[in-house]
Amino acid sequence: MIIGKKLNYILLAMFFGLWSSLGSDPYDFLIIFENKNDIYFSILNLDYIEIINFFRAFLPIIIFITSLGIILRYNLFTKQKKFIYLLLIIQVIQLVTTYLSKDTLMLNYEDTINHIGRYHWIISAISTIFIFMIANKLRSFDIKLLFNISVFFLVVIIFYFTSKILIDFYLLAKKSVYHLDVFRESAFFLDHQIPRITGLSRSILIIYIITFIFNENTQHFFKKINFLLLLILGGLIFLFQSKFAVIGYFVINFIFFINSKNKINILKLLFVLFLFQILLAYSLSYSRIFFQEGEKKLTSTNQNSEKTIELEHFRKIEDNTKDGIDLYKYKISSGRFELWAKSINLILERPFLGYGSMSDRFLLNKNRLSKSSIKIVNPISNAFLYALFSGGIISLLVFIYFWQNIRNKIFNLFLDIELNKTYNFIGSSIIFIIGLRCFVENSIMLFGIDYLLLLSALYLTEKR
Repeated sequence: MIIGKKLNYILLAMFFGLWSSLGSDPYDFLIIFENKNDIYFSILNLDYIEIINFFRAFLPIIIFITSLGIILRYNLFTKQKKFIYLLLIIQVIQLVTTYLSKDTLMLNYEDTINHIGRYHWIISAISTIFIFMIANKLRSFDIKLLFNISVFFLVVIIFYFTSKILIDFYLLAKKSVYHLDVFRESAFFLDHQIPRITGLSRSILIIYIITFIFNENTQHFFKKINFLLLLILGGLIFLFQSKFAVIGYFVINFIFFINSKNKINILKLLFVLFLFQILLAYSLSYSRIFFQEGEKKLTSTNQNSEKTIELEHFRKIEDNTKDGIDLYKYKISSGRFELWAKSINLILERPFLGYGSMSDRFLLNKNRLSKSSIKIVNPISNAFLYALFSGGIISLLVFIYFWQNIRNKIFNLFLDIELNKTYNFIGSSIIFIIGLRCFVENSIMLFGIDYLLLLSALYLTEKR
């Protein structure tokens, strides 16, 4: 253990910086190398948004160098938690396989700058690991602070981007909120796409979990506030209609039920919440008609005829190119089964080394990238397959061993063991939800919200 108040502040600043870098892209700082003959001129011609994005994207590199320096200076690499070493091994494998992939099929989809950009998420992930390694060795540092920073950013993300989505939903949408055009003008923040409905729903579910667990240990007045928050959060989950978030909602409520000492009261609470959340979701969807009434009147005046606004409240999963069993599989998996089948064929060609970080975006979307003017790409959407696709068999084995190593943190949710502490319960619940997401998203195999949350949650469940 080491002592140092300056290190405490540096650590908080670095973690804050990693959260601030989310949503940036390596091209935001690699853009200055496009004009190789005059890099200085490229820097001077950046506008203010490009300058902000430049620093956001460059932050992980600064944090990586700083955190590595601290670890080497104080010899903090030894006697860490096993799970942190396993996560580090996975990222080192990604680093090696990304370098070795430059002469594979990826050669057709990237130049030198794009190849360098693929290391961005690896560096960010390793920087996160280093921060938690340092935090674990600081005697006077409360590691819950990192979790609190994560919650703060989640709340800001939910509030800001949900507000933007709801405004567009009321003013533009006739279909469900899930079907809002992802390329609409207002769907960008700092020239980058805002979080998709699925990602935002995940964040809402996490805050729902935290609010519910804290609700059990609050006074009467705060219970009323928490009830209102739970009502809003659950209502948004049903309004957004992300399949994972809706299923996760029912699963986590079941866990709350089995871990409750007073099962009659918790069942009443869950039932009342569910009814009001469904009512809120439908009310939010139906109330669009009042905001779009002006459009209806204007159309009626111009055409001298009555125009009825027909609203759709439920998400539709459709593909006009499919029918029969293929359409049924598409409705269940939203196209994931096809992506997984494609990935297996490519994995068999390179089973031991894979294709490196972010390679699924290119290799599984060859037709879209060659034909579509709008570059919409689908990731492999399964963390286990991504581990195999990007890093080969060893990467997958280490990833499986990582989950085997922390399995008790999940099993405790169902066995009611060592969950008497609020933060322990929260940490185990978040780990469980992220574990489920690994089956339908790339999740913690890439740096992002899941990655930051998982590490925060893992240390919440650890005794120092």
